[in-house]
Amino acid sequence: MKNIEIKIAIKNNSKKIISFLKKIGAKYNGEFYQYDTYYNCKNGRLKLREINKKNFELIFYRRPNKNGSKLSDYQVLNIQPEQLNTIKNIFKDAFGEKITVEKKRSLWLYKNTRIHLDKITGLGNFLELETMVKGKNLKGAKSEHGKIVNLLKLLKYKVINGSYSDMFV
Repeated sequence: MKNIEIKIAIKNNSKKIISFLKKIGAKYNGEFYQYDTYYNCKNGRLKLREINKKNFELIFYRRPNKNGSKLSDYQVLNIQPEQLNTIKNIFKDAFGEKITVEKKRSLWLYKNTRIHLDKITGLGNFLELETMVKGKNLKGAKSEHGKIVNLLKLLKYKVINGSYSDMFV
C-alpha cells in the first residue's frame, strides 16, 4: 500500500487546527493510546504497534527522510492478542529493539486522508497527514494532500523529516 505523508511540529496549536479541521468537513474518529516498539531494520522501518492495549499491528514501511510531503510504501499485519508476546520476543531476539514511542493520538478523517494530532511522550505535539493512494491514482492523492496542507497552512510550522523514533536517537 502507498500513502503520501507529512509530519509537522505544532507546539500547542491543536485547538486552532481542530477548528480548521471542522471547517473543512473532517470527521473526528476517536482518541487512541499507542505504544510503538521500533526494531532495528536496514531496509526501512519495522514497528509493533499496541493500540489501547487491545489491538496490535506489525507495520513495515519505507519512505525517504526528506523535507515536505513524501511517498511511503507500507504493509500492515494485524496481530492476535495471544501472539503478541511471542512476536515481541522473536523480533527482539532477531532484530533488537531500537526504541518504544508512546503517544496519544486524535484521529480525524477527510476523504482519503487520515489526520493525526499526536502528543508524543518526551517530544511534544505533532500533526501528521497520511493521504491514501487508491489504486494507481497518485495524482489524485497528491492533489488532495496538497489541498489539506494549504487549507491548514501547515508549511508555516516546522516540518519533521523522519519518524518519531528518529527524534529520540
